[in-house]
Amino acid sequence: MALGVGAAPGPGGRIGCKALSYAPGRLWLVGGGPVLEPVYNNTMLDLTIKQAYIDESSETALEEFKSTFVELLNSNPSDRYTEQRWEVTRVSEGEVALLIYDERPVASFRITDKALRFWSDEEQLVRYDDIMYAVRLAARELGLAVFSQAYGGVRLPTEPSLALDHSFFHRNADFAHFFEHSQFTPRYCLERYETKGATTTLAVGAPIYVQDKATGAMHLVNSPALDYLVQKDNQTPSAEFSYQVADSMDDFAKKYDAGLIPQRFYRNYQRSVKIVNNTDFDIYSIDRKVFIDPYVWDFDAEHGKKYYQNVKNGLHLMDKVRRGEDLDTAIKRILREELQVGDDYVGACIWGIDFDRDREGLLTPRLKLNVYVHGLAGQRRSQSHDWVSIKP
Repeated sequence: MALGVGAAPGPGGRIGCKALSYAPGRLWLVGGGPVLEPVYNNTMLDLTIKQAYIDESSETALEEFKSTFVELLNSNPSDRYTEQRWEVTRVSEGEVALLIYDERPVASFRITDKALRFWSDEEQLVRYDDIMYAVRLAARELGLAVFSQAYGGVRLPTEPSLALDHSFFHRNADFAHFFEHSQFTPRYCLERYETKGATTTLAVGAPIYVQDKATGAMHLVNSPALDYLVQKDNQTPSAEFSYQVADSMDDFAKKYDAGLIPQRFYRNYQRSVKIVNNTDFDIYSIDRKVFIDPYVWDFDAEHGKKYYQNVKNGLHLMDKVRRGEDLDTAIKRILREELQVGDDYVGACIWGIDFDRDREGLLTPRLKLNVYVHGLAGQRRSQSHDWVSIKP
């Protein structure tokens, strides 16, 4: 099925297209066809960029960000053969520098309070998706954090391909109509390039995260259900349409960067989202011996990552899921009795599996997982272990 959209044409680059083609259950392709008009987005651009692990950023770091940002924009597929299509002017009156696109100013920079403010007064900002991607990619490469003033100063996830307020959801009439009458607003979707033969197009699609208009909570959407509903007259969703993964946009960003946000709908559907399993191991029916290899991190660390040095007698502490326990119960026991860092945890991410032999020589799977706790805020800390900072 193909959805032809009159407002879709664009100037190339990561987003330029003449129409949006639809791939049910997987993703939406953005590309193909001649370049006609710029792509606009009605979303407000108002960002603050600063060094991620300190309160105040140096002007040198922020100036380096601007040059890296422009280099990335000019490296877009449709821009790399046009000399200096994007540029940033020198600081002028009011200590403002301008972002120039095709000889026209589209946004402004100003260093204030040891942070870089980047905003646009344009009601319809040209190349919004490309600009946002370049901002977040440049920030990630330079160890900077991006905050959206349009949403009360919340920090954005570091992954630039997880697009915020992608123009697709405004430009596609079916999706725009659906979300206009939905209890949710689309916030994030994943974008990536798809190559077929000699043609490369930009694709946007699952996972899609939406925000509840009433509570501000973030939900993961069931993409096949969304595919179905946007094409029907009856667009009333069921309980299988979405589930909550974070309390707010700020909570979402912290958890996404920690790997604590599900990306596949049915892995956590009708289950707790506290444990995110990025393996195919069945963690809900553990009926045999399974080792646990936990790496404990401080979820509240704001100035650099901190992990718990869970070393006992010179060895990294590991454990197992005991008889009668599930994985959640086992993690809580290890934190409480073995590591003495608390009675509960924020979330855990299983990122790998390896094997070892038990005392009887039986080959046994070992789950490798990151566990995030409210570490420094709590009073219970082992006397023989401590938190270790990791600086970028």
